Amino acid sequence: MALVFGAMSPASEAVEVAAFGNVVDVNAPGWEFVGEQSDEFDTDKVDTDKWNIDTKDFGVWSWEPNNVVQKDGSMHLKLLQHDHQRGNQKLHYTSGMARNEKTSTYGYFEARLKGCSRYPGACPSFWLYSIGPQNRYQAKDGQVVGYSEIDIVELQQSEFDFDAKKHFPVNRIDCNLHTTLIQDGKRVWARPGNRPDICANHFDSAWDPREDYHVYAVENTPNEIVWYIDGKEVARKPNLYWHLPMHVTLSLGLRYPFVGYENGERVAVADKTTGDGFPTHMSVDYVRVWTKPKQNAPSNNWTKAQYLAKEKAKWDANGWPWNQDKVESNFAEVDANQDNIASGKERQDWFKKRAAPK
Repeated sequence: MALVFGAMSPASEAVEVAAFGNVVDVNAPGWEFVGEQSDEFDTDKVDTDKWNIDTKDFGVWSWEPNNVVQKDGSMHLKLLQHDHQRGNQKLHYTSGMARNEKTSTYGYFEARLKGCSRYPGACPSFWLYSIGPQNRYQAKDGQVVGYSEIDIVELQQSEFDFDAKKHFPVNRIDCNLHTTLIQDGKRVWARPGNRPDICANHFDSAWDPREDYHVYAVENTPNEIVWYIDGKEVARKPNLYWHLPMHVTLSLGLRYPFVGYENGERVAVADKTTGDGFPTHMSVDYVRVWTKPKQNAPSNNWTKAQYLAKEKAKWDANGWPWNQDKVESNFAEVDANQDNIASGKERQDWFKKRAAPK
């Protein structure tokens, strides 16, 4: 069997490589190449109409646009030692992130990338994640999902192995899932640490990811999620909660020993700060995305009945007295084109309008 993935002319050609597991043939009927989410990085400047390289900082990560550049046919994301202050936090490193502002849910997402020279301390990543409170999905088990994240690959994390009582080696490659579930009006995380059965995957490579480019990919479908490295299937999970519109993202995130945990959250470890091995950078030769438009439509577009059902579940979870007239009025405002569908874009625009200062 063979996995078929993009070649030099990604919209029309394909390359076959040895693989194990199912076939992903992006040239088969139903697949469409998504140019807005794909990039060969062959120009001298980042296409900022396609990639947001000045994203909002969060946690211990400070994303600076100057840390994302293109040269020699690749995008390079840099991590460097730089003391700075954000609010009450004293932080010691800045890095780069590139996020595509178009969203997809189901499809085949592939990148050819090379890890960074610094180990441990940095994590080259290719991932998908959802943004915004307007995104909700009611899963088959009745759970209301508030966030979806698919880590196509996280390299060089050096997470702690509690069984062996040491940190994982550089060739441990993580392909994990993260989500939040809205329970009793609160967000509850499901992550590899507390839900390994549905979230955790890893692959131990025979090679060092710092030394060369490799192809990392995932296929997300309504029923399952399948990961591939260099055309070989390396992991598979049932898709319980990963049905929200997500952004294709590249990032180089700070990790151990410069990051620790307090109350389950990452915090900067100031006394480990060093300039040794910095700056360091990950390189991305290309990103290519294919989707099946008919497959993507259901999770993002809500009929009036679906909108009311989802709102009813949310109101019940928060203990709010149900006001159907109010919710129907909200739906009329959301449905800007009056096609009786509350699309993801319409919901997003409505939430932004409500959140804007009066």
